[in-house]
Amino acid sequence: MSASIPNEFIDELLNRIDIYDVVAPRVTLKKAGKDYSGLCPFHNENTPSFTVSQQKQFFHCFGCGQSGSAIRFLMEFEGLDFVDAVKELAEQAGVEVPLKQVNKQQHRERTNLYAITEKVTRIYQQHLKNNQKIIDYIKNRGIDGKTCQTFQIGFAEDSWDGISKRFPQDQQELLDRCGLLSHSNQKSYDKFRNRLMFPIHDRRGRVIAFGGRAVDDEQQPKYLNSPETDLFHKGRELYGYHLARKHSSEDFVIVVEGYMDVVALHQHGIKNTVATLGTATSTEHIALLFKTWTKVVFCFDGDSAGQKAAKKALLTALPLYLDDKIIEFLFLPEDQDPDSYVNQNGQHGFLQQLQSAVPLSQFLMDIISEGIQLNTLDGKAQLHERAKSYLKQLPHGAFRQIMHDNVANISGITHARSKKPNQQKRPDNGQLNPMRRLLSLILNKPALCEKLPDDLDFTLLPYKGAEIINKMIEIQAGYPQINSAALLEHFRNSDYVSNLSRLMVVYDHMDETELTSEMDDLVAHLEQLTTTSKINQLREKQLQDGLTDQEKQQLIALLTKKIK
Repeated sequence: MSASIPNEFIDELLNRIDIYDVVAPRVTLKKAGKDYSGLCPFHNENTPSFTVSQQKQFFHCFGCGQSGSAIRFLMEFEGLDFVDAVKELAEQAGVEVPLKQVNKQQHRERTNLYAITEKVTRIYQQHLKNNQKIIDYIKNRGIDGKTCQTFQIGFAEDSWDGISKRFPQDQQELLDRCGLLSHSNQKSYDKFRNRLMFPIHDRRGRVIAFGGRAVDDEQQPKYLNSPETDLFHKGRELYGYHLARKHSSEDFVIVVEGYMDVVALHQHGIKNTVATLGTATSTEHIALLFKTWTKVVFCFDGDSAGQKAAKKALLTALPLYLDDKIIEFLFLPEDQDPDSYVNQNGQHGFLQQLQSAVPLSQFLMDIISEGIQLNTLDGKAQLHERAKSYLKQLPHGAFRQIMHDNVANISGITHARSKKPNQQKRPDNGQLNPMRRLLSLILNKPALCEKLPDDLDFTLLPYKGAEIINKMIEIQAGYPQINSAALLEHFRNSDYVSNLSRLMVVYDHMDETELTSEMDDLVAHLEQLTTTSKINQLREKQLQDGLTDQEKQQLIALLTKKIK
């Protein structure tokens, strides 16, 4: 991101925000001593290794190592960049973000790309309002005016320059970067022509791309999507996602294949619906859906193409299928898609169909056993062998164990119990050198900096980290109320931020009194180490060049101090 935010603002923001209020709506947390724990949202696990500390305003996973402040959590969980994550937290705190531009040109260009897509959206909408033929076409498809406005549906004129002519020459490059131009024989022209236009929005509701549906039967392809651009990566985006989150309070989401399916279901009151964008369901899609909903229902046409798409979705979902999530597959009657079905049978009819959705476990067994004669010994052996490649993709946990047991019951072949994966060990403070112990203590409780003597020279110690500690002391002196997470954010772009994150959890088992006592003991030890280092330096100088009177007095004072 090309804009920076003053560290002073970050410090104050993280002091206002409670990380629990940021994480709890997105991850199920339970009280665990002074902290909270839950299943990590960043990797597959069935035993909680994810912790949230209100004292430090910090999250950490002992399984995958992900950690950080509320800002880092939003960046990883919501897929936001740093500035957007700060903006979201600032909005929650009711404060305005003071941006100071580092690279104004780059920031302006990205802003201009959004401005282009928004303007093009308005042009397409105007084209639709002025074209009675397309209005009739939409009405015949069962789409009303309110739904058109909600989805910002428009129309691309049957013209080579219906869009490009609306922009000056110096903005043609931006049009191209938004994927709105095609090129042939060194000439540029509108990519979308004579098509019903569906703007594609990001998670914040900004237009980032377009999908165009042909309105004439002979026009090919039937659907045309924007290419990948700086704003648009189709493997990460889902059509209608921002509306599904905004307008639905359901705990499940329906994934369909087309824009018209989403629009039709939404209009009939089924607003928890999204669509993939002309591509197969990706792991990023499923991870994104599970961040918001506990159940995902894939809805496919009942033909062979629908079965094929469903199988791809299942294979993609297997490694992400946790015990607290549910995936189901709904196959509509042959020659029906969600759009046509809901228009013919209404909301009630479609919701009734949802009751016949097949659980992932059943669909998986159908795929594994396809073409196998299960009433023969050969077939049972074949089932057991074929199941291995599928079941090993499931994360360790109850569901994987149940599926293993199910295959064993059918085949008559027992299996060894699967072992839990190794987790990262909590660092042991006894194994850390004094400098790393000091870093860990300060990260746990920044106010402990005030216990460090002003004359304690960390550069005299035979350990790395003096520069980092001096920086932390400087930061804490400038903002005495700074919390652990805010202090860590000052090092977010450094090479050693991951090491600092690990050090943050070393003293988790100690309360404030124990932390203070540990700090007092460590300071005494560091003073002894630095005193010894100074004595050794002076003695070496005494042997080689002799000492000045001032240096002799300093040596005597240091020796006296060490004896005490």
